[in-house]
Amino acid sequence: MRRRWPLHDRAVPVVAWRVVIVLVALLAEAWNIVNMVRSGEPPTEHFAYFTVQANILVIVLYVWMLGSREEHRPRWFDHVRGAITAYIMLAGLVYAVLLAEPDEVWSWTIEYTNAAQHRFIPWMVGLDWLLVPTFRRIRLERAVWWMAYPVAFLVAAWLRGGLVDGWFPYPFLDPGEHGGWAGLVGPTGQVLLAFLIGIVVVAGIGRLRYRESGEAAASRASSPSSTRSRPYANSSP
Repeated sequence: MRRRWPLHDRAVPVVAWRVVIVLVALLAEAWNIVNMVRSGEPPTEHFAYFTVQANILVIVLYVWMLGSREEHRPRWFDHVRGAITAYIMLAGLVYAVLLAEPDEVWSWTIEYTNAAQHRFIPWMVGLDWLLVPTFRRIRLERAVWWMAYPVAFLVAAWLRGGLVDGWFPYPFLDPGEHGGWAGLVGPTGQVLLAFLIGIVVVAGIGRLRYRESGEAAASRASSPSSTRSRPYANSSP
């Protein structure tokens, strides 16, 4: 029998790591909200940023994981975990490549909320995905559906900016920055392509980590249902 991978869902180091992720994310967003109130930034703008939404999803996801056992979660849970992992990591990547000022990319003088939501949390969540295998196998054809949220975000941002108040959360979504709507094909297409590639990579890593761990196989082997379904498995011929 294959040995159980030590970094499983209930392992003490994993639980501690996930508690730290939740605390870092909560502190960053609480700090953001305080700054929002002080500056007078409209909540409808603050919570419209993809990074903020992705960080809130991370908080919900990790509180869920800390408060429940793997076998009690829905069958689609591992896909949700993978999708949110991809969203937060890609939010950090897009920020570093497209949105950050050149002197910000490698600087450590940026404010805590910026560093936490664009650097610390993406890599902390990514490391968790890499080291803690999924409970069920990731199916790559279903992982394509992880693109639904980024595409919905894109459409909602354009509808709001084009029809409601003219505000766009990011320059690569603003037709005024690119000479009209046709000029958005290039920058927006690049971001969508990056998301698609990133999602495939994250899903592929999740699938490989499942194979290496043998977690589900060990769970089935120790489950009473596995013996009940094969009443003569352990008997002599």
